Amino acid sequence: MPRPFTPSLSPCTPPLGAGLIAQSRRVQDPIIPPYIQLSPQQGDAIDLYGYMLQNRIIMVGKRVNDAVATQARGIVVASLLALDSINPNEEIRLYINAGAGSPYAITGILDTIRAMQAPVSTIGVGMVGGAVAVLLAGGAKGRRFIMANSRVMLQQPNGGAMGSADEVNIQATELNRTMQLMYTFLAEYTGLPMDKVEEECDREHFLGAEESKELGIVDGIIGTPPAFMPRNGLLQFARGNF
Repeated sequence: MPRPFTPSLSPCTPPLGAGLIAQSRRVQDPIIPPYIQLSPQQGDAIDLYGYMLQNRIIMVGKRVNDAVATQARGIVVASLLALDSINPNEEIRLYINAGAGSPYAITGILDTIRAMQAPVSTIGVGMVGGAVAVLLAGGAKGRRFIMANSRVMLQQPNGGAMGSADEVNIQATELNRTMQLMYTFLAEYTGLPMDKVEEECDREHFLGAEESKELGIVDGIIGTPPAFMPRNGLLQFARGNF
């Protein structure tokens, strides 16, 4: 009888606490066509991200760190501020597909959204995990959505520390403060009591679209499959007898 396979840990093995499922999604960035052909009246072509911004769409499609929030080409905070300045009354759509994120970067985006006049609609796509789930819940009430087959993963903020005992204690205190802040945001956005939020985030907790809606993380589901139609109903539809 063959022996069961037992993986061995090595310096190249990803940390178990990081969540292997979420990690597998971050191996490569999505391949996106760089330009879109426009009509003669609009010009020859436009950069894809420029086209999205013209339509008040911002895409968060990788791990949300400080660079993604404020420096990289995504420039989430700068894009939000620019669109709010252009038209503070028109909705901004923030599509989110990120398996993890820095709590500091997330709070920076959330504070920006809270300071703006323009309503921000959040749409979860694929996997929305960790602190990024708080960003999904932080959209304008009634304008928070998730795709039908997307997943949300709730968990405590991750962290680590090295150095003297005092330095480790300082980092642990800061991590606990960050965790309580994330829980406070999530309780405010979902309407859940704090003890329920702590229970849901105690370990990695994967949620489907319906569960996310039930917990108040989102308000609606996009792309819900239609009700099952039996075969005879499909045949009648094909023949035009409907």
